[in-house]
Amino acid sequence: MMTENIKEKLASSISLKLTIVFFLILLMQIPLSSIKSLIYERQDMEHQAQRKIAKRWGAEQSIGTPILQLKYQKIMQDKAINIDRVFHSQASTIDISLQAQKRYLGIYQAAVFVSKVKITGTIKTNSSKQESGKLTGRYLFIPLKHIKGLKKIESIRINDELLQRLPQQHQISNYNGFAIKLEDKHDVSSLRYEIKVAIAGSKQLQILPLAQQTQVNMQSNWSSPSFIGDYLPDVRTIDAEGFKANWQINQLKVLSPTTKHFIQQQEQKFGVEILIPANTYQVNVRSVKYSFLIIVLTFAGFFLTELFFKVRLHPFQYLLIGFSLSTFYLLLLSMSEYLSFNLSFLIAKTAIVVLISSYCSVVLHEKKRGLYVAMVFSLLYGFIFILVKAEQTSLLMGSLGILFVLALVMYLTRKIDWYAVGTGKD
Repeated sequence: MMTENIKEKLASSISLKLTIVFFLILLMQIPLSSIKSLIYERQDMEHQAQRKIAKRWGAEQSIGTPILQLKYQKIMQDKAINIDRVFHSQASTIDISLQAQKRYLGIYQAAVFVSKVKITGTIKTNSSKQESGKLTGRYLFIPLKHIKGLKKIESIRINDELLQRLPQQHQISNYNGFAIKLEDKHDVSSLRYEIKVAIAGSKQLQILPLAQQTQVNMQSNWSSPSFIGDYLPDVRTIDAEGFKANWQINQLKVLSPTTKHFIQQQEQKFGVEILIPANTYQVNVRSVKYSFLIIVLTFAGFFLTELFFKVRLHPFQYLLIGFSLSTFYLLLLSMSEYLSFNLSFLIAKTAIVVLISSYCSVVLHEKKRGLYVAMVFSLLYGFIFILVKAEQTSLLMGSLGILFVLALVMYLTRKIDWYAVGTGKD
């Protein structure tokens, strides 16, 4: 008899029940942590797939305004000394038509592009002040980060003359790219150029503004760009058809007084990143971040249900409900790899709400209580969906939501004598 009394007191102990519920909340973090690790693992597999696509198609790309390289040979103390001089454009304009698309490797996708680039401008060397010596070579160099991404050279005009000679891979300082070897007939004291090429790449395209004045006009069919680098566009428009952006960069302040040619003090870039909107794994990670909040609110709700409706839920029943909530994130992850995130969220939410409400309609002894549970969970998952989607205001909305729930719990439990709960006292 004494043993039964002890069991009855333990079963009705509010402090023990709270302790068990708290322990179960902590226990539920184990499967949720495993699901989060699984998301990161799948995300890493996506990154590997994107790197494979980029390796085959073209990596992150950058192109710069042309540089004129002059090679001299001087005889000093009976020794031949080779001297290189580089001259940057006074003014250069880059017109870019960027056509982006998605490429797939299995279920994983990456954003790639082909850009038609037209570069025009002028380079003046002030020949009267050039380095004395024999001019042994002259090259017009175009910086290009990954030469493998050079798909086509449509035309090259120097001083309005169409060149037939193919360019060659070249390097100046720490810049990779390709160079056009000029002939003796080309006047390098005042050089005009027009270069039309097509380049391929993935994820982002950046510009190196090596001219004293650089103007870039870019248009694309991609509707979700992110402008990156040291300069934002002066004018930009984004709509469902794509985007247009314009930059005007002046570098007049860095001019060498001795060599009379422009020197870039530090590498500066700007451009655009081709983003895939609503990345599946990013929104899944954001969803799991709110799992602790859902577990706490759910267990707190069932605990209050026990108090108000005088029903008892076994810790194992709490555990089943907790595992059901964890299953939601696994369903969401697996389906969102094949369907849109919104549709996946709706299907996973509906499945879990039906499962838990059907279960609660029995364990809470009334079917209408199961309907109430379905309504509450629908609202809860709806609120979580809004938080996941509202990336900029999620912290504010989440804080206000927690404050509202806390105020509601305090209001509902304001008249409960916690010392009398479970002792049989009114």
